[in-house]
Amino acid sequence: MKISFECECILLQKTLLLFCGNLAAHHKDCDFVVSDREIATKKPLFIIGKNAHLSHPFTKTTLLDTLEEFYSAMQISKANGLNEAKNEKGLEEKISLLIDKFKADLLEILRANQWDSTLKFQV
Repeated sequence: MKISFECECILLQKTLLLFCGNLAAHHKDCDFVVSDREIATKKPLFIIGKNAHLSHPFTKTTLLDTLEEFYSAMQISKANGLNEAKNEKGLEEKISLLIDKFKADLLEILRANQWDSTLKFQV
């Protein structure tokens, strides 16, 4: 778990680095961002504050547990997304195979009927 801490409050920023220094990473290398406000980022955002993932005051244990839960939820969500994509691909392949089989069967029927039609006209 790699976290980028991007807080407006310097005291909160320093506290987070003190509590989670071993998890700190640059924004481009992190799994998610922890902030005390909404920020524009493509990474998942964990917010600390009122009506957020974690409100203050908090203990080191509470912080670490909540961050771990957030990270676990992200991993589960990512795994579910991969499974859905895999299932969708499998469904597309099945549909494609059914269409190909239907096309082959239809051509066979049409060719057989065309052959029967030419025989009837020759008699």
